[in-house]
Amino acid sequence: MSSQQIRNGKGHRAYKRKAAALKRRTARDNLSCGYGSDFGCGEPIDTTLHYQDPMAFTADHPVAITNGGDLVKQDLHPFHRKCNRQKSDAAVVEIWGAT
Repeated sequence: MSSQQIRNGKGHRAYKRKAAALKRRTARDNLSCGYGSDFGCGEPIDTTLHYQDPMAFTADHPVAITNGGDLVKQDLHPFHRKCNRQKSDAAVVEIWGAT
């Protein structure tokens, strides 16, 4: 099963709710990118940017879905869109404990 099928399958609405809650928390608490300073980021995320902007908010799964991670049961972490793309499905990330 492809990751696209998983993202659109069972649990996708719960994932969307979880990601929206994290986006609100990121805006409220001025959370920084979970990619971390060791990887060249750790900068604050502007949650008002258009979703296609490279610096826009995205919710990242610590264990990529393609690597066997669960869509809903993982804690999500705020990332810039470009940082999430750079991380891809790698598992090495400086995580600070967002939910």
